[in-house]
Amino acid sequence: MTPETNLVSFVLRFVYDQPTGEATVLATRWHGVVRHVQSSEELHFSRWADAVAFIERFAQLDQPTNQRANSKDS
Repeated sequence: MTPETNLVSFVLRFVYDQPTGEATVLATRWHGVVRHVQSSEELHFSRWADAVAFIERFAQLDQPTNQRANSKDS
């Protein structure tokens, strides 16, 4: 039996905002955008945990490979 290949793609962009002028009192801030390529759905995030949760909606990263295959049969 040939194993099934599933492809899930994401584009991940990190943005670094550095305030200028009077705004330098504010902290420099990283944030990002993650886009699921197949659906074009995207999430703007400032916490890495939010990006991981978004990715896990499309790719069940916490399940062993054999459990993923079994869950498709259900």
